[in-house]
Amino acid sequence: MQLFLMEMKKILSWKLLLLIGIVNVLLFYLFLSFDLEYFPNGRPDGDLFKIEQMVISKYGSTLDEKEFKELRASYEERLKAADKFFSQDGQAQTLGITNYEEFQDTGLDDQELGEYHDDLMFQAEEDFLWELQAWNHLIENYETEALSLDAMIGQTAGSRQQHFQKQLTNEEYSFFSSVVPYNFQNYKTSMAIIILISIAILMSPVFLRDYQSGLLPLQYTSKTGRSVYKTKWLAGVSSAAILTAILLTVYTGMYWTNGTASHFGLPLSAFAFEDYWYEMTFLQYIVLSITAIFFAAILLGILSMAISTVVQNSIVLIGVQIVILFIMIAGVANFLIREITNIWLPQALVPGGYIVLTAVIFISGRLMWKRELQKDVT
Repeated sequence: MQLFLMEMKKILSWKLLLLIGIVNVLLFYLFLSFDLEYFPNGRPDGDLFKIEQMVISKYGSTLDEKEFKELRASYEERLKAADKFFSQDGQAQTLGITNYEEFQDTGLDDQELGEYHDDLMFQAEEDFLWELQAWNHLIENYETEALSLDAMIGQTAGSRQQHFQKQLTNEEYSFFSSVVPYNFQNYKTSMAIIILISIAILMSPVFLRDYQSGLLPLQYTSKTGRSVYKTKWLAGVSSAAILTAILLTVYTGMYWTNGTASHFGLPLSAFAFEDYWYEMTFLQYIVLSITAIFFAAILLGILSMAISTVVQNSIVLIGVQIVILFIMIAGVANFLIREITNIWLPQALVPGGYIVLTAVIFISGRLMWKRELQKDVT
């Protein structure tokens, strides 16, 4: 146990942790800060999110026909208020606009009409136009969902067709926009990239230090020297798990601050323009994504240690790790994490991808382990 703790202390050195901390700060502001600071991003996303929070607080995670009729009636009242505004606005009357529908149908090719439209939408303090646009988006999507599902059934086959048929049969219609899930997809992908880079930095020099300091001949010729190799592996995996857990806790805690907790109880089928293989709540989807990131980080840690036992040159090791990171980011982060339940990917792709990745890494690690335990010391 003492040797294990000493190896962990060597791996989690303050210099390396300081470097990882600096890298995380830089990458946070490069990749993650935008999705936190600017969520919801502009309009009408902000209006959609505000309306959705109101709907969830009033009706919960699902809408029945009666509740939707109430929302529709509320929207109609807002339309009447908009009609009243245009009927009383002097400039609107001059331009021949008497109600909201005529304003929506305004041709922007005319300079005066275009300027009036832009002034109301972007310069004036009036919010009702953006809110109406958001309301119309949500209601129209809900009302046309049956037609959309019917079209999907006609265009797909096999498991996808069965999935859409089940939604249509159970009347699982999506009312909410994709603002929240799309934001989380961007956030978790960036979070995964940062954590994978951090693990590569932490694990790459685990065995390289011993090669460069000439410790291996001393270790391997001693009675218990070969067992140090196993201890290093255990310490390395444990260190990778601790660092990954800390970073996931920090970044997930930051995500909790953007106000999306209101959407955690929604089923994935409630979100428009995003289709998923499995029916789960948004919170369960978050947990699944975090688990996938943790698993991928541990696999990369094992692979980095395996590479470190073979590559004894720092420059070569950096080059190899760059290639490995590119593969992990392009393949794992973008497909096995970002699109983890996307129905437009083959259903077997994600679980199959993790199985293949696990097998390749564990076989590689096992070969390196066997090679290291049997090689002669020269």
